[in-house]
Amino acid sequence: MIGGIAIVAAAAVPVLTVAALPTAANAQSLTQGALSGTVLNQANQPVPGATVTLRSNAQGFQRTVTTGASGEFRLPALPQGSYEISVSASNYNALTDSVTVGGDGTTSVTLVVGALDAATVDEIVVVGVRQAVSAFDATTTGLAVNVEELAARTPIARSASAVALLAPGVVAGDSAFGDTISIGGSSAGENTYFVNGLNITKFRDFTGSSTIPFEFLRTVETKTGGYSAEFGRGTGGVLNQTTKSGGNEWKFGVTGYWEPGDLRSNSPDTYLATNSLDERESSDVVIEAGGPIIPNRLFAYGIYDFRDRSGADTSATNGRRTEYENDSPFYGGKVDFLVTDDHRIEATYWTDEIEQTAETFLADGTSIGQSLTEQGGENYIVRYTGVWSDWLTTSLAYGVNEYNEYSGSPNDNCPLVQNIIGGAATNEGCWLVSQPSANEDRREILRFDVDLYANLFGEHHFRFGVDNEKLESRQTLDYTGTGFDYSRPGACFNDELNICSTGQVTDGIYYRYQNLGSTNPAALPTVRIQAYANNGEFTSEQNAYYIQDSWEVTDQLTLNLGLRYESFTNANAAGENFLELKDQLSPRLGFTYDVLGDRTSKLFGFYGRYYLPVATNTNMRLAGQEFFIRDFWTLNTSGVAGDANADGRYDADLSPVLLNLISTQNLADGDVATTAAAVDQNIDPMYVDEFILGYEQQLPWSGWSAGLTVQYRELGTAIDDVAIDAAVLAYCADEGITGCGDVWTGFHQYVLTNPGEDMVITLNGSDLAQTSVGAGATDRVVNLTAADLNYPTPDRTYIGAEFMVEKEFDGIWGARFSYLWSENKGNYEGALKSDNGQTDPGLSQDFDQPGLVDGAYGFLPNHREHQFKAFGSWQATRNLIVGANVLIASPRKFGCQGLHPTDEFAQAYGAASWFCDLNGDGVQESTPRGSQFESNWLKQVDLTFAYNVPFSFGRFGEGVTLRADIFNVFNFESAIDYNEFGEIDTDGTAAGAEPDPTYRRITGYQTPRYVRLSAAVKF
Repeated sequence: MIGGIAIVAAAAVPVLTVAALPTAANAQSLTQGALSGTVLNQANQPVPGATVTLRSNAQGFQRTVTTGASGEFRLPALPQGSYEISVSASNYNALTDSVTVGGDGTTSVTLVVGALDAATVDEIVVVGVRQAVSAFDATTTGLAVNVEELAARTPIARSASAVALLAPGVVAGDSAFGDTISIGGSSAGENTYFVNGLNITKFRDFTGSSTIPFEFLRTVETKTGGYSAEFGRGTGGVLNQTTKSGGNEWKFGVTGYWEPGDLRSNSPDTYLATNSLDERESSDVVIEAGGPIIPNRLFAYGIYDFRDRSGADTSATNGRRTEYENDSPFYGGKVDFLVTDDHRIEATYWTDEIEQTAETFLADGTSIGQSLTEQGGENYIVRYTGVWSDWLTTSLAYGVNEYNEYSGSPNDNCPLVQNIIGGAATNEGCWLVSQPSANEDRREILRFDVDLYANLFGEHHFRFGVDNEKLESRQTLDYTGTGFDYSRPGACFNDELNICSTGQVTDGIYYRYQNLGSTNPAALPTVRIQAYANNGEFTSEQNAYYIQDSWEVTDQLTLNLGLRYESFTNANAAGENFLELKDQLSPRLGFTYDVLGDRTSKLFGFYGRYYLPVATNTNMRLAGQEFFIRDFWTLNTSGVAGDANADGRYDADLSPVLLNLISTQNLADGDVATTAAAVDQNIDPMYVDEFILGYEQQLPWSGWSAGLTVQYRELGTAIDDVAIDAAVLAYCADEGITGCGDVWTGFHQYVLTNPGEDMVITLNGSDLAQTSVGAGATDRVVNLTAADLNYPTPDRTYIGAEFMVEKEFDGIWGARFSYLWSENKGNYEGALKSDNGQTDPGLSQDFDQPGLVDGAYGFLPNHREHQFKAFGSWQATRNLIVGANVLIASPRKFGCQGLHPTDEFAQAYGAASWFCDLNGDGVQESTPRGSQFESNWLKQVDLTFAYNVPFSFGRFGEGVTLRADIFNVFNFESAIDYNEFGEIDTDGTAAGAEPDPTYRRITGYQTPRYVRLSAAVKF
């Protein structure tokens, strides 16, 4: 919403009135706004031929237009900010006033000028007021804020995600995914993130985005639904962010932040972590500067954040302590060059590269060694905007987004070893990084946008454009360790790795010991041995074309009609396209209706379809050179030389002493998969349909507004991989082909498809050659029906009803309150899987075997039935501001995951099915998702106290602001995450499953109370 219009005039000036009506056409720009309006005389008649001039208060440029026959004018492609507007017309007095233009659409004003012979007055008359009904012509739901204004008055963490969490329908993602958010019932991996038009979403695994220095941000708009055809590549929400720019006046700022460890509380201990020994401390010194290089033409802004982070975590299972430190700075800048008042070039750059060191100590204080993690990259975008007339503007942008991750340590020759003791996985040995890796991602964007205004059966604002992205990913990944030489019977998987030999040597190895000191000591100890490697380079392309029309049919009715066309292409490790999803048409249809005809009320509705791209993680896992084998063995506990503990392991390197092979799983053979055998020929893209109906009303009291919105979302089609072995065995039986069971053993052929639908897939001739079809068999294309495959249709529905009341800040106080009732149910969370923390979009465990989906329908992990959110501030005195942020959310619901009682293929996944032996009688019963227990209600109250100490140094200085932010003031200790696994897999069979003693035990609490102290100087 736009700020109120202030009237500035001297006495004895003709009556002058300005009414500001903030509206946002649904064809929003990524970075800019527009101003439109009408010039009227005191008889409420249009004034044609009037000259309207708009001048930027910050950068000095100006635009001039002439009103048409109806007194209307338009000024498009305006940077966000405050402007001076003036009107001159023959036989009328001149008018000068101020107006603020936001970035979320078009600001509309009505300018009333007095005739030259009109009577004068001795006072200023203001009849225009700030309208409380926001973005009048838009159907977008969510929240748009000025970050600097919000952060100055509200206690909030310094991240875009924290800002987004203020919006209804936004919940924090599972802790396994870091600082992510879930919007509108979608998983935390289905949102898109922009900064000045640059897409910064992590396209490898969709776990959030690149990070931008918080003080660099100017606005954050969280779109929770109803957004226009300009936005795509996500089935959740959109975080559209813009940055600060320099102006005609040099401005400087220095802000220091400190979160002292001594003022931080600790969460209660869990069976996994000794939280009472946690340590956290951070400090920042942020330096900002912006101003003119050439007044009115060339401007610069820069920011440098000196960062220092340190902390420590202690494991409760083995007493190991990890201490970490990171002092990597963030920095960035923006340059604005006005070639002329109508042609602008903007360039933005920032880096979020972080280097963190961690040292791990044993319980006795002995250091195991240090590990190093690096992440982040460089980002830049250059944009040209040209205003050719008041009815035509164009924009051309090119940008690059990089996000790299490196992890490793000097101990990368130590094997990965974990031991199951009492249900908890305890790390053992000298390894520090489970999978040393090097991941490099680069996105290159090119987009062209056109805005065209026309009058044809009403006013139209057309916006159309091209939005193309090229994605590149590189990966080197395997387990830690030099490998393990052991004898394994079975077929040859990869000659290069010498797997056919009696002694198999891998690049890295993972030993997961079970039943060693567990609840059933009499059971024979076992070990799961895994070897994994996946290296390669991969590319993808994502192209889109869109058109959007905001059509003002009448003064009260506006139609927003949009269509987006998208195509996604993914290539395998050999550079060949293995997946092409084309002809994705996304209608975006909406309306707004001015119910009372005075723009104080709005009824709006929307229907839209959103598509989700295929993550490059899918390229790597499904179409890469992935090698992945897994064996279960019993251990020799009779005692061997060098094994003092006689537990079936050598003490020196914790490697196993093998006794009997229980089972083998050959999950990937290290060769680039044949596309025809890995992807369903009839595959369709993943999409979500959305319906919105809402009403907003300006209340009788100044600055007050209220609204009610109902949102419904339904998953249409999902993309995931499924094992087709069971269906192939049925096919072989129907065709009379024998020997298929020796090849399709349950885990041989995984196919990317739309679960729950028929598929067309190829069976490799080399596979068929091992059956009764015989040598020389060729590839065979087969049709497998949904009934043969036995997978249900993925289901995810979300319905939410939001009630909102807002009181705009009037210099004394302001607040926003919202209540949301919602329901999020289904059998499929989406791109990310919170149940087990899996970040494999498109390749989740959900539909790997039919048995894994049994009982999967229920309340999804991001379901929160009730959410109360309120934030606001009070200007207690001239220099003291008190702010608050309150969140109350209902619990997350949990089920029980164990081993499937009948599906042997699902049993091989361990505790991953919705069945558990709850009564200890050996009978596993159905325990559907979200049906067994729930977490605590989440309650949090944050407060801020900011005191401004005025001072000036000549003409410089705005004072020093001293501030204290207290987060979780009452130190609520709500348990928000639990162990949902009710059984321990000992031998890959349901009969061998043991009850997990840690089932329903707490694994995570909300963030404890902490304090952030800060001091800011601006001059």
